[in-house]
Amino acid sequence: MKTLVVQSAADRRPEWMERCLSSVRSWAAHAQYEYLFLGDELFDFVPDWYLAKCGDKRPVAADLARLVWMQRLLQDNAADCVIWLDADVLVFAPQLRIAPQSTCLFGYELWVQPKRGKSGFEVRGNVHNAVAAFRQDCPILPFLIEAIQRLMRRADPEHIAPQMMGPKLLSHLHNLVGFEITHAIGAVSPALHRDLTDGSGAALQAWARRVQEPLLAANLAASTAPEVAATAVEVDACLHKVIDALSLCVGGFAGATSLVKS
Repeated sequence: MKTLVVQSAADRRPEWMERCLSSVRSWAAHAQYEYLFLGDELFDFVPDWYLAKCGDKRPVAADLARLVWMQRLLQDNAADCVIWLDADVLVFAPQLRIAPQSTCLFGYELWVQPKRGKSGFEVRGNVHNAVAAFRQDCPILPFLIEAIQRLMRRADPEHIAPQMMGPKLLSHLHNLVGFEITHAIGAVSPALHRDLTDGSGAALQAWARRVQEPLLAANLAASTAPEVAATAVEVDACLHKVIDALSLCVGGFAGATSLVKS
């Protein structure tokens, strides 16, 4: 099966993101997947009215753009399977493989956050689209493209949540229809950012208790990183430290012991 990995990022991007993109390119080559990259021209796939309604919420526009791009590639027979990975996904375990057994596949994350009004942390499971894979003739892909545009037409521009067309939509649909998911590509929430840089902590312990299998790649959730640091320089430094820590976990990451053993 011919597999194509696709990514996109802004033309001007930070060094930590280059490290993530480089990890995906190297992994794709190791897995004998083809690789294709687009810059800001990704948004050419989005209708003008949708872009206008998104305003400065570019991730919401990217949620649609990636799907339309992948649909075009499949229609043009560029591959049998097309895989999207967000630009802030770091692949640190070369054994990662993405091969949907059904017609599509999404990621699954364990999101760690402080409990409201209480001490400690809670862990919430969500389907996410930092990784999304579609095979030829997938019926879900055109449905998502249509559904997202219908949702946007009905949405109040002042109340468009950043994850509205991605994790929120996919998690609701997953509860109804049961998508094929991978636990190998999760997410690093701000609480985990802190513990990963420290090597241990209560948030990391709460996450590790819920892990079903080691992570082989992780979405660094860079848009939430400002919750960890006050300035852009500090955010960049934090993300570099997280990348440094995870890059040592070539056998996979399942908690503090993975960091120690590496």
